[in-house]
Amino acid sequence: MNYSVIAYSTACDVEDFVASCVDVPKFLGFCRECHNYGNNWMCPPFDFDPLDIWRSYEKIKLFGLRMTPAREGGEGKSAAERAKEIISKEKRRLIGELLEEEKKIPGSLSFFAGSCELCPVCAKVTNEPCRRPAMARHSIESLGADVSLAMKRYLGLDILWIKDDRLPEYLTLVAALLLPR
Repeated sequence: MNYSVIAYSTACDVEDFVASCVDVPKFLGFCRECHNYGNNWMCPPFDFDPLDIWRSYEKIKLFGLRMTPAREGGEGKSAAERAKEIISKEKRRLIGELLEEEKKIPGSLSFFAGSCELCPVCAKVTNEPCRRPAMARHSIESLGADVSLAMKRYLGLDILWIKDDRLPEYLTLVAALLLPR
């Protein structure tokens, strides 16, 4: 499927980000409704307070992707299937870039877009330790952040949704890199 990508990034103080975009009780409530809740090591419930992670860092660098699908192509696939194809490909690429950034900045920590999908079935389901702890990361939303608000406030992007089996004008992903004090 053909599509174009525009990358956005910005940095701000974690304190400002938390004050404006993080509401742990609200977003953990949404997480409870997800099939990954309790079934993915990177998803809630956690044995720690997500705010402790946020407060351990000074800056946050947000990375947003705006992926604009070509209007033609994707015949025989639903809009959801086409969106997943694009998002999965770009998410894998973004994860690689974030892990490289972590290597360059000691003490930094990345948060990926959406739930961890590194393994076909998370080891948590069978009560085993994470199989890929060197690569697995939490998502911004799993630690209580409002992704829609963060994208709008810091990157100037709205999240658009599929309607009537039609792709929106563009798809979005957001990830972050927390920078040490």
